Amino acid sequence: MPAISTTNQPTPNELIFAPVGIAHLTRDNTDLLRSAARGRQRLRVTTAAQLNGTPHLGTVVTVLTVFALTAHAAEQLNLPATVIFDALENAPGETVEIDGETYTRTVGDLIDSGHLDRVERVSGFQRLLDWAAARSHIRYEFRPYSVYQGLRPVRECLHAIASRLDDFRPIVAPTDGIVRVRPRCPECRLMDKSARHLTITPGEGQVHLDSVCPLHGRYRETIDVTGTGGWYDANTPVRSIQKTYLLAAERHLYDACSVSIDGADWGGGWYAHVLAPALAALKVPVRQWPVSIFTPLVLGPHRGEAEQNPVRALRRRVRRPARRFCQPRPAARRPRRRRPGRPLAGSHTLGSRATPTAPHLHR
Repeated sequence: MPAISTTNQPTPNELIFAPVGIAHLTRDNTDLLRSAARGRQRLRVTTAAQLNGTPHLGTVVTVLTVFALTAHAAEQLNLPATVIFDALENAPGETVEIDGETYTRTVGDLIDSGHLDRVERVSGFQRLLDWAAARSHIRYEFRPYSVYQGLRPVRECLHAIASRLDDFRPIVAPTDGIVRVRPRCPECRLMDKSARHLTITPGEGQVHLDSVCPLHGRYRETIDVTGTGGWYDANTPVRSIQKTYLLAAERHLYDACSVSIDGADWGGGWYAHVLAPALAALKVPVRQWPVSIFTPLVLGPHRGEAEQNPVRALRRRVRRPARRFCQPRPAARRPRRRRPGRPLAGSHTLGSRATPTAPHLHR
């Protein structure tokens, strides 16, 4: 694809992303990794998705971007690279209402009990990963949540959060102050989704999680920091902080430049209000913070985020025609005329030319 100039109007054959923010400081995406990769022996690029069925459009965009950027960076930096795909089988698979409280069982629990088919839940992701790996010549690792939550840096981060709950409540739960690290009932595997009955107690090399099952009463899960005993589900902000802490630790564990690549909906405020304050609270030196990159945002016909599930969108469109066609057709609106020299709406000026404002990905 030809290079895109930020001072000339684009041609119809060019893929356009707005030249804003970090794009002014870089000539290539690899520039975002160059400093962190200096002196390192490999690249480790991590992304994640919930195993809740066939990958939706956002997941496909993210995975393809991960492999494309990893292959490009590996070539530019002359480093071997691996993509780590965190398969989150701790996603909710069943919701149960009991006495006005909401409880869940995970996808992994329902696979273990035979209520869900593992092949059906996993095969779509594996086909996508296999195809992307073959096209990019980049190897990948498929890491289930059951393995991820047992990694020592992840559990060390959990212990740090449990030991300083008052410091982390405003970061991970600014609304209600509940840090949601949820154990499951050892009898029926129900989890208290709201975590309102949860008590988190740090111990010497351990974290004790006490909760209540509506069917079997009180129970305790003990998480060994240096071992793999115990299991817990961490909600999105806690898991995201643990992941970032893990990637910072990989700098020394693997002598690696570790990179996190996520969808565009995790950019901006999430990093500024969750990850950066948490890393500072965990006293991770800034030079060890992992690189975070966010993929392009796919826009729908009305410039909102595109429907993630095309089947769901199709069903909604099928329901509309009978209702819409019973109404009188509105009069056609005449297009507004634009005065010469005036930029288009939804754009900003760069020099004397208008440049569309849209999420960007530099070449």
